Amino acid sequence: MMIRKTILLFALASSALLAQNNMNPTVSGEVKQNYARTKDLILRAAAKMPEDGYLLKATPEVRTFAQAIGHISEAQAMICGGIIGQPTRVDTSKTAKADVIAELKKSFDACDKAYDSINESNASQVGGAGFMGGTLAGRLYGNLIHDNEMYGTIVVYLRLKGIVPPSSEGRGGR
Repeated sequence: MMIRKTILLFALASSALLAQNNMNPTVSGEVKQNYARTKDLILRAAAKMPEDGYLLKATPEVRTFAQAIGHISEAQAMICGGIIGQPTRVDTSKTAKADVIAELKKSFDACDKAYDSINESNASQVGGAGFMGGTLAGRLYGNLIHDNEMYGTIVVYLRLKGIVPPSSEGRGGR
């Protein structure tokens, strides 16, 4: 009897762990999960940078922090706006922290709609044109790839200001 109870308890714990770890993932679920994580990191990074850091350049040849965030906003507005059929305009000329973050959130609003639209029945639906074309899942992952590349770039700016990036919080600031 004790062995049965132990086996039953083990089985229940295993099923809970499988559910927690999403052992049976779906394409749309993975896309949405990765988007949520990346969105959180970018918004937290933008919030952590102090106002004076928005004019910072890592080197003279590169964008300012505000321009890097603006580039994310512009790309997302174009990609996600195209997916949802609602062209989104963002103002990338802004340099004040609050204004830059407002434009970033505007682009995330368009992306929220685009990522909310994906499901298992439409993930392989082809749309767009040229380099902006492909399956819905591919187009959304293309946006994620770009966002993650840009997050890597803005981490440099945070580090130059002595700020621990959101993705390194809780790990001793490494």
